[in-house]
Amino acid sequence: MPVVAASPVRFLAIALALAACAPVPAAREAVAADTSAVMDVADDALALTATWPVGVTAADWTDPTRATPANGDVAGHPGRHLPSQIWYPAAGAAGGAVTDNAPSAAGVFPLLLFVHGFSGTPSVYSGICQRLAALGYVVVAADFPLTSLLTDGGPSDWHAEMEQGDLAFLADQALGANVPAPLTGHLDVAAGYAVVGHSTGGTVALLAAYRPDGHDSRVRAVVDLSGDSCFFDAAFFATRAVPLLAVGATRDLLVPAANNPARAFALASAPAVLVTLRGGTHLHTTDLTIADPTDSTPTGLDDPLAQTMAAWGKAAACRPIPPPGAEPLLDNDTQRDLIALSTRAFLDAYVKGAPTGLQQLLAKPDARLEIQAK
Repeated sequence: MPVVAASPVRFLAIALALAACAPVPAAREAVAADTSAVMDVADDALALTATWPVGVTAADWTDPTRATPANGDVAGHPGRHLPSQIWYPAAGAAGGAVTDNAPSAAGVFPLLLFVHGFSGTPSVYSGICQRLAALGYVVVAADFPLTSLLTDGGPSDWHAEMEQGDLAFLADQALGANVPAPLTGHLDVAAGYAVVGHSTGGTVALLAAYRPDGHDSRVRAVVDLSGDSCFFDAAFFATRAVPLLAVGATRDLLVPAANNPARAFALASAPAVLVTLRGGTHLHTTDLTIADPTDSTPTGLDDPLAQTMAAWGKAAACRPIPPPGAEPLLDNDTQRDLIALSTRAFLDAYVKGAPTGLQQLLAKPDARLEIQAK
């Protein structure tokens, strides 16, 4: 494997290390020091109201039919190990703590597969996953081979395209007989599944939608949260029409919105929705409360992820790098609330067949959001 420049989203590994070593107040001070103002959210139009309490359970799944490549000096593995956390609507009144192995709420719920970013883990995205479960989705989030922080030999963006196959396998398990006990009989098999991914995971979500080979017809919709996509050619987005929500952030220093999520929206066939978070950052989609690193370089041609995805594009749109916005910074909780609300409105429309929430969002968008639809 050639040695190339580090991926910009490799800074998530640094962020995780900082979050583990520094007390929470110090991390919050680091964010505050990065901006002159934090957006006031007291009177904004959108507010996140949970419908269900949330249960969480775990599954330890391995696909024995697909091998994991070597990672530098670490030998490959004969299977794809995908330990997963699963958040779901639980029985009882909304609110309160997330409960291990709680009884599921009555009824059936759509399956949502969440794909973490480079050097991420499901626990780093627990805030987003819990919010989506409280709004009526069963959220399966795996530690994906190689891109996970827990990877032997360190995380890598090489072979991230294999995660599209992992998604199909995870759907087989969750929608089949291997679903954990609390969810037996509570997943809507007929609804297929949706894919939500952040950063490298957003790139994988786009593969699930548009990759010309190996498409899973059960994919009903995809949500790209600041996914790297500037290296995909325009023809990549013309392979089929899968409902797409692309979410970008004006102050994202790692995956600029203008040539990544906004470009994906522009090139995608309808139906597609673009949500731009005014004052949003890259890392505030995660549970981390630290600012994006200012010494990073967004994805370019030499990046491992761009080279991994080179079959579908040559990174022609990755340069020049668009400048970030100067809007007041969204705080971590607010950014995740806005993402969850936008994602719920979109998925309700295209997975549940309930478009009212999306229609309302488009008719009267929140001041912190810029929204386009086609």
